[in-house]
Amino acid sequence: MKKTNDMKFEKEKRFRATNKNLLLFISILLLILGVVLLLIDPIKNFKRSQVADEGLDAVRQQIELGEDTEITFVVPRDGMEVNGESYDIYGDEAEIIGQMLDDAQAELPEYVTLTAIGIIEIDSVDISIPIWSEASIIALRYGAGHYDGSVLPGEVGNCTILAHHMRQEGAMFNRLDEVEIGDPVRILTTDGHELVYIVDDIMTVPPEEVDDYIEGDITDTKQITLITCTYPSPGVTHRLLVIGHLLEED
Repeated sequence: MKKTNDMKFEKEKRFRATNKNLLLFISILLLILGVVLLLIDPIKNFKRSQVADEGLDAVRQQIELGEDTEITFVVPRDGMEVNGESYDIYGDEAEIIGQMLDDAQAELPEYVTLTAIGIIEIDSVDISIPIWSEASIIALRYGAGHYDGSVLPGEVGNCTILAHHMRQEGAMFNRLDEVEIGDPVRILTTDGHELVYIVDDIMTVPPEEVDDYIEGDITDTKQITLITCTYPSPGVTHRLLVIGHLLEED
């Protein structure tokens, strides 16, 4: 009888030990999974920043060479997505706009060629990023994008430049909300010219009102409009607009 009880006790002991080890394994696995999930966005942001910096360097080097050639930069179609990019700029018709953008992106090749029109620099907030010729979902992952319904930098009319308000410090238009009236915004064009705009107005508007400020024909002056998201708690509700005029050379 004692022997039977001892065997039963040993079985229960081994069963408890096995369960304990299994629970420990599951706990460690869940911990590792949690750490990995926490690191996905920072790693993706780091890689995206590296590619954006490479793009900036490539554009700057080509401008410095002074050759009158188109400046292009090749980026991957997938793997560098920005959270909420389907509606980050234009607003909350997320299902419709997001699906349209997803469908358009699916038709792109594995690698996409971006064309630069210059570099935007705002020294007061340490912004220095390339401006691509389109404000597409891909282009905005690696710099600012020029809205094609607006004029080019330096031309008469409104030139609209868009970029994400990344949560990562110092990325894209992360610090655009720190710009003040009177700050200079410099555009270095691909032909080597430097244009200086002076900030005249700063405002926030609902997404549905953005269309009133982005077209090229809304003014007969030489104007620039910079647009990004705001990040008030609990979520993105408005768009930040920074508007300035071109400082003409004497």
